[in-house]
Amino acid sequence: MGEDLEVLIQKKEKEFSPLCSRMEDLKQQFTSDTTEFAAKWYEQTAKEYATKYPEITLSLTKEKLAAMKAKVNNLTKNASKIVKEALSNQDIWWHQTPQLHDSFSQYEQLGNNETGNKFPQKIDDPVRRALGELGTILEQFEFNVTTNPSLKAAYPEFWFNIPKDPQAEAQPYFPHLLVWSEEMQNNLQKYNGQFKQAIVLFNEIQKLKEEKKKLQASQLWDST
Repeated sequence: MGEDLEVLIQKKEKEFSPLCSRMEDLKQQFTSDTTEFAAKWYEQTAKEYATKYPEITLSLTKEKLAAMKAKVNNLTKNASKIVKEALSNQDIWWHQTPQLHDSFSQYEQLGNNETGNKFPQKIDDPVRRALGELGTILEQFEFNVTTNPSLKAAYPEFWFNIPKDPQAEAQPYFPHLLVWSEEMQNNLQKYNGQFKQAIVLFNEIQKLKEEKKKLQASQLWDST
C-alpha cells in the first residue's frame, strides 16, 4: 500500500512539474508584454497630461519642456527594469511559492468592454506600481499630481499607495482607469488556466503525502 502511494505521488508530481514550467514561461511573457505596454503608456500619458493641463504646458519654457520629455524618454528606456522589479515578488506568482489553500479565483479577469474590466488585484497592483513612476515626473513639473502622501490635500490627483506594512514607505502608483493590452490579458488568462490545473493537482499531492505519513505512522506503531 505504501509503495502504491509513493508511485501515485511520483506520477502526479511529474504532471505538476510541467505545469509550473509553463507558468514560468507565461510569467516571463507577461513581464515582456507589460514592459512593451508600459513604454508606450509612459509616452502617451505624458502627452495626455500636457494636453489636459494646457496652461501648465504653455507656462513652461522650451528648455523645461525638453527636460521633461527627456525624463519621460529615460523612463521609457528603463521600462524593462521598472516592470521586472514590480513583478518580481514571488508572492505574485503562485507557481513560485505554491500554497495549499490559495484562492481559486485569484487570477480571474472580470467584466468586459461594456461594464469595464477588473483585472486581478494580485497582478494589477504591481502593474500600477510600475506605471506610477510617471507620476514623479508629472509632480516635478507641477502637473497637479503628487506621489507624496503628506501633500495629498494640496493636489487634485495623488498617485501613490500605502503599503500594508507600516514600516514601508508609500510608492508611486497609477490610480485611475486602466485597461491592459490584449497581449497582457490573453497571457494572464493562459496563466490562470494553468494555475487552476496546478492547484488541484498540488492539493491531491499533499493529500497523498499526508495519507502516506499516516500509513507510515500506523506501520511503525504496529511494528514496535
